[in-house]
Amino acid sequence: MPCKAAAASVEWVTDDARLAETAAGWGRVIGLDTEFQRTDTFFPLPGLYQVSCGTRVWLLDPLALEDLTPLLEVLEDRRVTKILHACSEDLELLRHHFGAVPAGLFDTQLAHAFVAPDYSMSFTRLLAARLGVVLEQHETRSDWRARPLSEEQERYAWEDVYYLPPLHDDLHAALVQAGRLDWFREEMDIRGRFQPNDPDTYYQSVKRAWRMDGPTRARLQSLCAWRERQAMAEDRPRGRVVKDDVLAPLAELPRLTRDDLERLLPPGVVRRYGEQLLAAHAEGVANADHPPPAEQPLGAAQQEAVDAVRAIANDRAQALGITPELLGRRREAEACLRHYLAHGVLSDAYRGWRFPLVGEAFLARFARLDGRR
Repeated sequence: MPCKAAAASVEWVTDDARLAETAAGWGRVIGLDTEFQRTDTFFPLPGLYQVSCGTRVWLLDPLALEDLTPLLEVLEDRRVTKILHACSEDLELLRHHFGAVPAGLFDTQLAHAFVAPDYSMSFTRLLAARLGVVLEQHETRSDWRARPLSEEQERYAWEDVYYLPPLHDDLHAALVQAGRLDWFREEMDIRGRFQPNDPDTYYQSVKRAWRMDGPTRARLQSLCAWRERQAMAEDRPRGRVVKDDVLAPLAELPRLTRDDLERLLPPGVVRRYGEQLLAAHAEGVANADHPPPAEQPLGAAQQEAVDAVRAIANDRAQALGITPELLGRRREAEACLRHYLAHGVLSDAYRGWRFPLVGEAFLARFARLDGRR
C-alpha cells in the first residue's frame, strides 16, 4: 500500500571544514543528486549538491563552499557506489564543474529497465512502483542559485536523494535475482563515459551538411567550430552567438563579405562577431583538407532493415521482461547499421551483452541488404 514520504535529518553544509568532516563519514553507498541552472549559459551552473546516507541528507552549497575537494575525492573513488536517477545531466554538470567523471555509478532508471518493461521512468513513478512511497508534486522549474531556498525547494532537494539508497538495494536485489547484474554493469560503464563536446565535428549535425561538397563542408566546419568555441568561451547559449540556421547559408557562399553578413544576420551579431565570422569563413576556404561527409539519411531499404531489427529486439525484450529500448532504440539501431555497412561488423553497443540476445539476428537481417539503400 502506498505511503507518504518520511522525514529526513537534513543538514546544510556551507563550511569547508564541515564538508571534509561529513564526507569522511558517508560510507560506501551514497545517494547523489544535483540541481543547476542553465537558462542563459552554455554550461550548467551548479545550484546544489545533495548526498544521502541512511536517514541523513546533506545539502552542499556550491555558492558558499570554496573547497569541494572532499566531494571530488568521493566522486572519483570507485569503491564508493554513487546512486543517481537518470544521471546524464548530472554527469555533464559534474564533468564541467570538477573536470572529472564519477566512478562507481548506479543509475536507478537504467537498473529498472533491466528488470521491467518501462523505460525512462520518472523518479516519482519509480519510487511509488518499487517502494510504495508517494511524493508530493513539486514545481520542477526553480532558481536553484537563489538564497535562501524556499521550504518547498528544500523539501524537493532532499526527497530527490533521500530514497536513492533503499531504491538501490531493491533494484540491486532484483538484478541479482534476474541474473542481469553483469548486463547492467556493462551498460552503466558505457553510459557513464563522458562524451566531450568537439567543436570540429559539430558541422555534422547541421541539417544540410550531408548534401555539401568538400569545399563547402570545410567552410561549414570552420564556422561551426568558431561558434562552438566562442559560445564556450563566453559561456553563452549557441543561439545567442550565431544561430544554427544561418551557418549553412554562410558556408554555401564561396566568398563571404560584410554585405553578406548584414543581409543574413541581425545588426548586433554583425557588430559583435562580424570580423571573426569573416576570418572563420576564410580559414575554411583555405582548408584544402576537407572534413569527412556528414551522414546522409538512410534509404528506404535501410530504414526497412532498421525497423526489422527493432522488431526483433522488441520481441526478444518482451520475452525477457526488459525494456525494449535497451535492445533496439532507433538511434542505436541506425548507428549499428551504419557501422555494419562501413566495417562489416556490428557496432560496439551490440558486441557486448546484447550480442547473445540479438546479434546473430541483426547480422542476418543486415546481410540481406546486399548493397541496397
